[in-house]
Amino acid sequence: MKSSRLFFFCFLFSMSPALLAAPGLYSAEVPVADASPEARKTSIREAFEKVLVKASGHRNLRGRSGMQALLEHAEDHVQQFRYRSEAAETEGAADKRWIWVAFEKGAVQKALRNLGLSVWEKGRPEVLLWLVRETNGHRAFLDPEKDTDLVQAAKEAARQRGLPLLLPIMDLEDQSALRIGDVWAVDRESIEKASVRYGEPLVLLGRLRQAGNEWTAKWTLLLPGKEQDFSSAAASAEETLGAGIDKAMDWLADQYVPGSDLGGAEPLLLRFLGIDGLREYARLIRLLDLLDVISEYAILESSGDQLLIQAKVRGGRDILVQRLSLETVLTPVVSIPDDEAVGPGRLELTYRLR
Repeated sequence: MKSSRLFFFCFLFSMSPALLAAPGLYSAEVPVADASPEARKTSIREAFEKVLVKASGHRNLRGRSGMQALLEHAEDHVQQFRYRSEAAETEGAADKRWIWVAFEKGAVQKALRNLGLSVWEKGRPEVLLWLVRETNGHRAFLDPEKDTDLVQAAKEAARQRGLPLLLPIMDLEDQSALRIGDVWAVDRESIEKASVRYGEPLVLLGRLRQAGNEWTAKWTLLLPGKEQDFSSAAASAEETLGAGIDKAMDWLADQYVPGSDLGGAEPLLLRFLGIDGLREYARLIRLLDLLDVISEYAILESSGDQLLIQAKVRGGRDILVQRLSLETVLTPVVSIPDDEAVGPGRLELTYRLR
C-alpha cells in the first residue's frame, strides 16, 4: 500500500454504511370506521400492506405466498398508532376518521424476506415531474397554485410509494426555460437544461389529455443515456396521474432493487477515479452510504486520485451497475486488470467522479 494518504481512510475498513431510511418508510395512514378494536384491526392490516408496498417498491403483493398470513398478524408488529379526524365536507355527513400506524422496522424487513423481497431503504432517486394537461384542445403546464387537485394527487401517489417527487415551481424562470411543446415532443436537451435548477433528479414527463369520458396519459422517464415510455388511463385526471406515478415506481423497483436478500451478497472490487481531495472523498462516501445494495465495503488502497474499494453487493454486479447508472456524477470507465489489488481476482468496475 503505497499512498501516504491511505492512513486517512483506513479507519473505514470493514465499515457498513449508516442506515438512511426514506422518510415514513415504515408508517402509513389509512381510513378507520371508528375507534373500536375491530375497526382498528382492519385498518392496521391495510396500513401494514401499504408499508410493505412502500418499503419494497413493489405493488400487487396479495398474490404472493404467505401474504395473507402476514396481514393476519399485522397487529403484532405495531410500534405506535394515533387517530385524527377531518370535518365532513357537507352538512349532516359524518366526520372522516384516520389512523396513523408505525410498524417495527425489523418486522417489516422480516416480512418482506418471507415474501422473497427486500427493502429499498436508501438511495431512492428524486424524480422531477413536468406535466402538461390538454383540455378542449388547449395545453398548459401543471400550475401548482391553480391545479391543487392534481398536485395533491401527485403528492399522495408519490407518498404511498415512497417516491421522492419534485414539482417545478413554474415561475418566470421555468416558463422561459421550457415550452409546452418541448415536453409534448420530448425535446430532451431543452428539458434537461430546464431541470438543472432542481439538482440532478430523474425527470418524468407527463402528457395528460381527455378523450371522451376517459383521461389518458403518455409518460416518458428520462434516464442517463436512455428513455422509458409507458401510458396510463382512468376515469379522472387525478387517477390517471396517480397511475402514471405508480408505473414509474414499478419500473424503477424492477430495475434497481434486488429481488431478495436471501441470496447473500457478492464481493466486487470497485475503483473510483477523480478523488483529488477531501471534498471528492466525502462526496463518494456519501454516495456509497446511500446505496443500500452495498451491504458493506472496505477501502483497500488510495493512490494518487484513485480509491480501490472491496464491496459486498446485494443482488450482484448487474444490480449495482444499474443503480450506479442513475448517478450523474459518475462516468463508467473500462476496467483493466489491477496488478496491485489486495488478494486474487481482477478489477470488476471502474468509475470516474465528476
